[in-house]
Amino acid sequence: MDRVKIETSASQFVLWMKFFEWENNAFDATRCYLAQIAAEIRRGNVKEPRNVKVSDFIMKFQLPTSEAERVKTPAEIQSKTSHMKSAFFTLTGLMGKKRRDK
Repeated sequence: MDRVKIETSASQFVLWMKFFEWENNAFDATRCYLAQIAAEIRRGNVKEPRNVKVSDFIMKFQLPTSEAERVKTPAEIQSKTSHMKSAFFTLTGLMGKKRRDK
């Protein structure tokens, strides 16, 4: 775990989080097959089987839709990360000031 923390930058971590959010809704043949099975079982237990759709059984995970929470492109994430790093280093005095040699 410590090795991952050391070797993964903040921007890489954010990109991995966004990838996993996207992956939840990516096409998966197994998920579609299981939805077909569930729809057929449901059709056998309702009065109007024509109203049962396979798409009703495929789970969708909604991503945030507000502008502040929308999925950003890697370039936007990299730009924001760079800006945050420079602000942090400037505020803490770790960067931006030249050292005086004695």
